[in-house]
Amino acid sequence: MANPYFVLAYNLFGKHYEKKRIEYFGLRHDLLKNRIDMAFDVYMSGALLSSILSALVALIVISFLLLVFGVPEVSPTRIMFPAWVAPYLQYKSLFLGIFFGIVVTVLAFGLVYKLFLLYPVIMAGDRKRRIDSMLPYAVNYMSAMSGAGVLPVDLFRSLANNDIYGEMSVECRYLVRDIELLGHDLVTAMKNLSVTTPSPALQDFLQGAITVVTSGGHLEPYFQVKTEQYIMENRQNQKEFLETLGLLGETYVTAFVAGPLFLVVVISIMSIMGNAQLIFLYVIIYALIPIGSIIYVVLISTLTPEA
Repeated sequence: MANPYFVLAYNLFGKHYEKKRIEYFGLRHDLLKNRIDMAFDVYMSGALLSSILSALVALIVISFLLLVFGVPEVSPTRIMFPAWVAPYLQYKSLFLGIFFGIVVTVLAFGLVYKLFLLYPVIMAGDRKRRIDSMLPYAVNYMSAMSGAGVLPVDLFRSLANNDIYGEMSVECRYLVRDIELLGHDLVTAMKNLSVTTPSPALQDFLQGAITVVTSGGHLEPYFQVKTEQYIMENRQNQKEFLETLGLLGETYVTAFVAGPLFLVVVISIMSIMGNAQLIFLYVIIYALIPIGSIIYVVLISTLTPEA
């Protein structure tokens, strides 16, 4: 069932995007990579409606804040206010309020719209990482099943029904869909999957399998070779990850443990002597250390392979 919000957005703005298929070719491909069952014009209509609503909310919020706290006081100077605007300085608060409202509204609209454009790209990168992390184990499973005499189609079907392989199972479901529902043969289904998958490693694996099948070869030896290759690459990747993790750990200790601790001691001593302001101490304790820690948590979470 279609999302009512996106249906409403499409009814409002759908005609604006229907004729821009070429312009949004990259977005359409990214939506396919994420397995988002939504046309690009429906998605972009939702993006535009969300941007407009966000801009309206931002305008209401900034208007409320200006009414409650007033417009920030700006001292008139010749650089900011030339001589010819002197007769209008009595309306300075009104002009500044309008200026802040326009700036915040435009920023809210542009930020939300840009986030909608970047979301498929970001999620495609995340799916690529998860597919690559499961690919060695999925190919090993396929090699074992192929050695037991399971047909290739049944092999992909079994992998599609095995949720333990995560995004690899999702990719195989689309391959099985092309065979069972759309009537494609195995080679065509593998070609379609290789075009739409976000993982270059899976794409390379499928293209090799297509070459083996079309040349009349057997998939079992190919699966065995790929299993050994991916196991070696996975070990190398884990070794590199551990080295990177060690480097990040040393950097974190230096930049956000020893460094801030040294600065806290120095600033505390200088403040006692009356030569430093405590605002720098507050910035280090309540901003630098928490924000830096959060950045490192996100960075390590992004780099950690899901295996």
